[in-house]
Amino acid sequence: MSSPRRFSTRLIRSPVFYTILVILVAGWFAMQWLAENDIAQIRQTYGLNAVAILLPTHVLMALTPFPSDLFSIANGALYGVTIGTGLSWIGWYIAALIQFGLGRRARKDFDLEQEVNRIPSWLRGVPVEHPLYLICIRQVPWLGMHIGSFVPGAAGVNWRRFLWCSAIGTFPGSLLMTAIGAGIVHWS
Repeated sequence: MSSPRRFSTRLIRSPVFYTILVILVAGWFAMQWLAENDIAQIRQTYGLNAVAILLPTHVLMALTPFPSDLFSIANGALYGVTIGTGLSWIGWYIAALIQFGLGRRARKDFDLEQEVNRIPSWLRGVPVEHPLYLICIRQVPWLGMHIGSFVPGAAGVNWRRFLWCSAIGTFPGSLLMTAIGAGIVHWS
């Protein structure tokens, strides 16, 4: 059996593939829903219960390539810097754990340990398990959170190390985006 065929067979049999497809479709529907519904109006309608709607939507959006920064900015505008940062951090942290788990499962589904030899040597030299990498990669705009979660899972990084590094690495973006939202409200 040829390598491309073996890959396509693994892809079709992989729960990760279908999970990612479901996440992308759900994210697209969430984007459509958010385009029709104002986040401030949701909070006004549901009060504190709005968190039960907005936090899972934030997690879903953080799992997709669609921008989830807008949720953190909205959290700052709606809840202030302290609570908004906490909500943003929780949303991105949960998404990071899910992506790490998907990476772990992809490692099994695609037998990535056998494929390591095919990766270019310069890329194999990236210290994916190093705490500095796990924390700093999250500061890269747009894809940093995805790469910083899925790749360590696929590379077999220890769960405990990933948990604490993600907790630290997710905080600066949460604080920055929330502060932007709070600042917009304050200065407008």
